Amino acid sequence: MKILILLLLSMAFSQIHAQHFQPHPSAVFEYQMLPVTTRGETALRHLMDWPTKTLENFHVEQLDLKATEALEIKGDQEMLVLVLDGALQLDTDHSNEVMEERSIAWLPRNKNFKMAPQNSSASVYLIRWTVEGSAKEVATDRPEAKIFHYDAMDFQETSKGGRRAIMRDETEMLQELEMHITTLKEGEKSHDPHVHADEEIILVLQGHVAEHINGTEYQLGPGSLVFLSAYDPHGIRNVGKGECEYYAIRWITAKTGR
Repeated sequence: MKILILLLLSMAFSQIHAQHFQPHPSAVFEYQMLPVTTRGETALRHLMDWPTKTLENFHVEQLDLKATEALEIKGDQEMLVLVLDGALQLDTDHSNEVMEERSIAWLPRNKNFKMAPQNSSASVYLIRWTVEGSAKEVATDRPEAKIFHYDAMDFQETSKGGRRAIMRDETEMLQELEMHITTLKEGEKSHDPHVHADEEIILVLQGHVAEHINGTEYQLGPGSLVFLSAYDPHGIRNVGKGECEYYAIRWITAKTGR
């Protein structure tokens, strides 16, 4: 089995220059339109690698991993690993777990992890970030990885569909990280366009949605991602046949609300 080494290092040169760039605006990334590059047998789709209003850098990429290749992760950034399709074996210092489709893991910085498809292939999103001052010395009492299995998430039914609450907690880098999965019945909207100080991403798992951002509608299918910058009016509705389902992930840092 080939092993790909993914070094997630916050390069000082890049961080210095990032201070001179404007924060990334709200944006949509339709999965079917993303350009694909290859590294060995792995197909990669790069979405974001840029500062935002609250993060020094925000990096999002999607990988299609084959069973013949494993991925080793080393770096100084916190990360989310989200399984879009298939099943993923995730090895940490203290556990070896299989993450099923639609499951997600939060990984602390400065630890080594290894992942590989459980079967023939797996499609995953890697989402990582740095915040101002995150290069400070890491505490000796380190948190462990948190893995959230889709099948174990509690589903709370609502009149519009339902919700799976996943996490709402402080991390080493973030004052708060909140994640949930929303299910919308056909034709339903989550809410009218609204604004908030925290930045957010939406990742479509199932169905087709229309995301309204600053008065413009964007239609997106499975695997697509939306980045929502602070205070931009936005709203989402189900425009496909049957139910839709999507992740909503938002965060708060010391810069939120400034």
